[in-house]
Amino acid sequence: MPVVVTGASGCIGAVLVPMLVERGEVRALIRNDAAADPLRAAGAKVAVADLADTATVSTAMEGAHTVIHLAGGLYLSGEDAYEAANLGTVRDALEAAGEAEVSRFLLLSYTGASPDSPNPYLRAKGLAEEAVRGSGIEHLILRSTHVYGPRQAWLDRMRAAASRAVAATVVGTGRERVAPTYVEDVARALLTGDDRAGAVEGTFALQGPDEVTADELIDLLAGRRRRKIHLPPAAARRAARLMGQRLSLTMLEVLAMDSLAEDVPAAQDELGLSLTPLREGLAASGVPVGVA
Repeated sequence: MPVVVTGASGCIGAVLVPMLVERGEVRALIRNDAAADPLRAAGAKVAVADLADTATVSTAMEGAHTVIHLAGGLYLSGEDAYEAANLGTVRDALEAAGEAEVSRFLLLSYTGASPDSPNPYLRAKGLAEEAVRGSGIEHLILRSTHVYGPRQAWLDRMRAAASRAVAATVVGTGRERVAPTYVEDVARALLTGDDRAGAVEGTFALQGPDEVTADELIDLLAGRRRRKIHLPPAAARRAARLMGQRLSLTMLEVLAMDSLAEDVPAAQDELGLSLTPLREGLAASGVPVGVA
């Protein structure tokens, strides 16, 4: 049966949609028609609509079995944008999915999501998870650590930080533990969640098999051990402003935290996945890796 992907024009959607097309009909929901051609070339049917237009979105979802919700994001320019992007879009998609009588809803979330979090991104993700659980639709919530791969914003930012001329810049202490997840593993997890014949229900964590500190990752990306400047999130935001960049404190706070799977069942166990080692995934992303 057809599957609908919201936010399909993003970097994860670019990997996931061709995988889904190999198995059947895919309807890609996007906001900007300029992003339609690559999706059509991959074999997807494209609908251009704002998710808030639930009547149009519901029509696009009619007859579909699953909605995979990728819309949202961490790398936003304004602090007030996180709730609309990460909670509002989920509520709109759930409303449309309910009207279209969709059977299954898959939500890509982030580790640390909590409705009680003081961080706007993590709070919006936590509230979005609550909305999915309370929707009455069969669902799977996938909490992933930082996703890396070609064109992935987190990897691009980390590579830029590692390549600063005088010293690498690290948001936080550098001792934060991260276990980034390769984008194809995230896509395979969502593909498997859609493909499962039996009922899907629950929240699962996905992290890469290799855990490193932020400082170790910087050295790995730089190909050598680098001198580092560690900046708290507020200081990093001030430094960015001096260089003409506008970075949200919300995003910088998340970058300064651990990014590890939490005390929820492991997605790889539930879905039967094998995960890509960090060095292998970086090499596949075009990153020449160096010291550990």
